[in-house]
Amino acid sequence: MSASPKSLLALALTGLIGGVFVASSQRNLPLALEVVMPLGAIFTGLFLVSLLLKNEVVKFNDDERLKNEAAKRYRSSTFEPPEKRTEEASDTSVTLKVAGRKPEMRHEQTVEEAVEAWRNEGDPN
Repeated sequence: MSASPKSLLALALTGLIGGVFVASSQRNLPLALEVVMPLGAIFTGLFLVSLLLKNEVVKFNDDERLKNEAAKRYRSSTFEPPEKRTEEASDTSVTLKVAGRKPEMRHEQTVEEAVEAWRNEGDPN
């Protein structure tokens, strides 16, 4: 068992034994101690769930590991290094469609024109 189920088991046993002691005691104990029994029951449930899911977690981790290894093998077999950009590709201009709320604000312009217009917006001249 890993540390988590062990600690849940310890908390469950402590809560249940403490709760039985508080419930069966004839002494005038503070009412706050009556929370111990329900906490013990909660930790018992968490312990049982962790025991039930322990094998499923191991299976899930194995499946994920196998999927990741297969994906790495596939990526490495199909990966081709990117081609270097040529001068022809860098000379092409990209056209932007500017959509405004008003019809007169809608137009097409290149990226360079859009950058220049953006820079000139704040220019007081």
